[in-house]
Amino acid sequence: MLNRAAIFTPNIAQRGDGLELLRSLPDGCAPLGFFDPQFRELLDRQKYGNEGERQNKRARLPAMSADYIDAVTIAFACVLKPSGYLMQWTDKYCLCEGHHLGIPSGILKIVDLIATDNARIGQGYRSRYRGDFLLVMQKPPIRARATWPDRGIPDRWVEAIDRKTHPHMKPIGLIKRLITAVTQPGDTVIDPAAGSFVVLRAALELGRNFIGCDIAFNGGVDHA
Repeated sequence: MLNRAAIFTPNIAQRGDGLELLRSLPDGCAPLGFFDPQFRELLDRQKYGNEGERQNKRARLPAMSADYIDAVTIAFACVLKPSGYLMQWTDKYCLCEGHHLGIPSGILKIVDLIATDNARIGQGYRSRYRGDFLLVMQKPPIRARATWPDRGIPDRWVEAIDRKTHPHMKPIGLIKRLITAVTQPGDTVIDPAAGSFVVLRAALELGRNFIGCDIAFNGGVDHA
């Protein structure tokens, strides 16, 4: 029988399916995970008509269905340690439509929300986009002080990012701050849809281990 755990190697950028990665990992192996779903519903429905090259690159990335995103989120509940955290990126469309509410009760609980501001105005019919949102989910038992000693992280994080590298680039400063807040050196951080592998870079710089993959990875830094 194939040992799927042997397919994925720690601390490198690699190609692979995120759900397969999570299902290959032992239960309770990590205190922290990041998940940035590739969900095209907002741009597909709005049809702004003025997507530039960056958005064209984003559109070419393999899209995830809502069911797949839910399956990945639920799979995280197995691999996280008790009281571990999942940081899941979303946009305001998905947030307002309640896509995150499909998570079964008792699996993971949303305990916080961080809004990111990339200091660059984007598209929008009414208000214009300048960032994303980060759902902070915790696996029971729900604990704050013992699991999140850093009380200085603002819930509105301003950080310019360069999306020329990857259309889903996320703020490394925030990622580093969150890794430091809820993990210890030597802990493992998981990212099953790693995109630019910015979480890999942050984890290794902080002395943490990383296990992750991306379905579109082609061996380079810019694989959009």
